[in-house]
This record gives sequence, C-alpha cells and structure tokens, in this order.
Amino acid sequence: MSAPISRVVLMPNLEKQIDPALIRSLVQRITDAGASVAAPENCRPLLAGAADRVACLPEARLYDGAGLLLVLGGDGSIIEAARRTVGRHIPIAGINLGRLGYLAEIEPNELELVDAVLHGEAQVDERIMLDVAIVRGGEEIGVGKPALNDVVLTNGPVPRLLSFELRCDGELVEECYADGMILATPTGSTAYSLSAGGPVLDPCLDCICSTPICPQSMNNRPIIFGGASVLELRCMRTRGGNVVHLSLDGRESVRLESGDIVRVRHSEYRTPLIRVKKGGFLSALRRKFQ
Repeated sequence: MSAPISRVVLMPNLEKQIDPALIRSLVQRITDAGASVAAPENCRPLLAGAADRVACLPEARLYDGAGLLLVLGGDGSIIEAARRTVGRHIPIAGINLGRLGYLAEIEPNELELVDAVLHGEAQVDERIMLDVAIVRGGEEIGVGKPALNDVVLTNGPVPRLLSFELRCDGELVEECYADGMILATPTGSTAYSLSAGGPVLDPCLDCICSTPICPQSMNNRPIIFGGASVLELRCMRTRGGNVVHLSLDGRESVRLESGDIVRVRHSEYRTPLIRVKKGGFLSALRRKFQ
C-alpha cells in the first residue's frame, strides 16, 4: 500500500462479544486519519457514542468506494469478508477476536498498528483463491464463490470410507480410499488441511495442496500441485448409499450426484490481505505455534 485510505468499512462479527469501546476507538482513529467510516446496518447497537460518525449501509452499497475492510473477528470472519467482496479487490485487515488468528494479525491491544494501515504503510499479500465447478452430464456448472481456504469432499456427518480418483490435468494421480479429500490453497494450509496432516505452505506460493482425510492406505499422502493445475475428483462412491457432499470454505455445501466430476482450478480473483507486522508469515507461524 502506498496511498492513505479515504474510506473504511468496519465488519464486526456480531457473534463475538465486542466491546463498544473498541469500536469507538477504531472510529476515532479512522476519522482522525481523515477517512470516512461505513458499517453494515445490523451493527447499529455496537455504535453507541460513535453512531454520528458511521454510515450504516445495506450490503448492496456498503463496499462502494472502500479502500479498506477492517474485520473484527477471527480467521473465519476474514474468509467471509473475502467471499462477500470477491472481485472488488478491497484490502482486508483483521483485528483478532478469535483464537489462532493466522489471517487476523492485529490484536485488540495493538490498535496503533491500524494507524500504519490507514496511512498506507502496510504490505498487501495477494492470496490465491480456487474456482470450483461440477461436471454433470457433460456440462460444467460453477459452484458458489471462489474459495480462499479449501474445497472439501466428505460423505456427511457420519464418517465412512469414500472411494474416488484424483486427477491432475486429466492424468490419474491416485485412487484413494479415505473419509474425504481436502484441496487447499496456501492460505488454507494452516486450517483443516493442517489438522488432517497436510504441510504448512507459505502463502506467497502459487499452488494447490491435496490432503486425504484419514486415508486407508499409507500411500495416499498430501501432494502439492502447481497453481496452473486443474484438479478433478472422479468416480466418487460410498458404501450404504451415503450422500457425498462438497463444501467451500466450510460455508457453501453442495450435494453431489452419481457420475459428477468435481473440477478445481486457480481463480482469476485474489484476496488482498494486509500484513503490518514485521517478520511476515514465518513470524506469525512461530507465534501461533507457541
């Protein structure tokens, strides 16, 4: 970032306990920096003492002209913000009200870092996203919005072995028997993929990681593919007639039909995430692992 920001959108996660004093402090810092403030209409109860300085707007108008999204919540809140604003390319900064906070790097007691962001003194990381489509009856059907974290194949709430093929650019990579499969971006490598035994990837990488979920065979291990790869999940079968599901970023869920092919590729869209602390990703990783 190089230029000061003129308009900021506050995006609080209303499921979190947010101190109204935190909102007032942020609004004061933003307005002192010469920027205007907007927030979703349902945030009015949080704006006690600051309501006269915040424009509460409907979703359709909220992001117009915004130079910064300031998200109050955890990593899930940032993922939701990225999905809502995909294609607008508005930089996102997070104030961590969650637990780990790999993406939301500013803690509530570090609001002075917000000043650096407001004055254009922060770095912006361009995070890749994944487009997902289902090939059904020979027709490719796009699924939802691009995923920032991962695309996950499972067979519902009761884990049972799935059998499926993983292909890359049409070439068979492996036949897999597992509880499912995670296709993760580098951003998503520290989420579900990591819990399932996948590697941690530097978010600056342009790649996709496949991580089997509880595979039956030790031969089915995580694989890292180049960012230009087109991955496919095919021949998905499960015992007992269980329904196979596909989820994007743990939000959108799609019920798959027999014969469906899941196709995942690099999206043309990226999510601009703000980094303001020194040390970058490796420093954040060390802090979170401790």
